[in-house]
Amino acid sequence: MTATLTLNGSESLVVRESTPDRFEVEATYQPHGERPPQHVHPHHDEEFTVLAGTIRVGFADRRKDFAAGESFVVPRGTAHHMWNPGAEPAVLRWVSTPAGRVEEFFTAMDRLQREGRAGLVALAGVLHRYRDVMRPTSPVTRAAVHVLGPLGARARR
Repeated sequence: MTATLTLNGSESLVVRESTPDRFEVEATYQPHGERPPQHVHPHHDEEFTVLAGTIRVGFADRRKDFAAGESFVVPRGTAHHMWNPGAEPAVLRWVSTPAGRVEEFFTAMDRLQREGRAGLVALAGVLHRYRDVMRPTSPVTRAAVHVLGPLGARARR
């Protein structure tokens, strides 16, 4: 069974492989989509191949656009965020290794979207619960997750 997960209003994932060592998805970023907060992944590396369109990656010190046919790696601990600046959908192959709780995190994000609960407190709850998967780099966002995250996590129970 292939799962399709929605992370926000402009980004969706089709799960291609899920093992403890490897989580692979085909990600679609809609044109002029949402720019997520810059973040790091403390325990997994990410590898991307752009299959169609263009994706813009913001690293701590620079931005770079990657077009169809190009690949890039984001090692664990590297501050980054990405979005589609173009007028056409961007499609990427995205592999996280080791997989850890990456699929659980994406499933929790999808659940918020499907239940219409993707507000600030609920998002902070997911980020708090999955801080081993994704950590915002902004001190303001980290503080919000620290304060609001336990409230969002309790609301889920």
